[in-house]
Amino acid sequence: METQKPAIKPIAYTYGLYLALVSVIVLVIMYVANLEKSWMLSIASSLASIVVFVYGIKTYKHQNAGFLTISDAMKVGLAIAVIGGILAGIYAYLHYAYIYPEFIDIARDQAYLEISTQNPNMSEEQISKTMEISNIFMTPMFFSLTTVIGSLLFGLVVSVIAGLIMKKD
Repeated sequence: METQKPAIKPIAYTYGLYLALVSVIVLVIMYVANLEKSWMLSIASSLASIVVFVYGIKTYKHQNAGFLTISDAMKVGLAIAVIGGILAGIYAYLHYAYIYPEFIDIARDQAYLEISTQNPNMSEEQISKTMEISNIFMTPMFFSLTTVIGSLLFGLVVSVIAGLIMKKD
């Protein structure tokens, strides 16, 4: 007699919400502390995200009578990543569109400075064309989309590694 596997949805919703909270908290801390980049905050965020994925997969394993396949770990991890990524992406859009729209202007100014200093032989027209192209990628919607894609890729890697470590057939 084969036992029925536990539902992934409740685990994905719960841990996806936790994952989104990690992303939102990091963006809020960066905004409040007026940080553009912080390697310590990035490491802390990555570690917290890994913990969320691992505990989500561990919860599934516990509900599945201690059994876990790599495939199940990937399903759970990606489900968590989808929920967390979508929620974090929605917040990222709101954050960069309404709360901190100046960030996009700062990013554009930094891109212009990098392009002009790293390529002193470029004409102003070439720099202008390059900036037109880079401006396509400097929108709240693009930042939101990269949040979702980043969540999926990170979730895939972490869930495969966690699945390899925790698997029990």
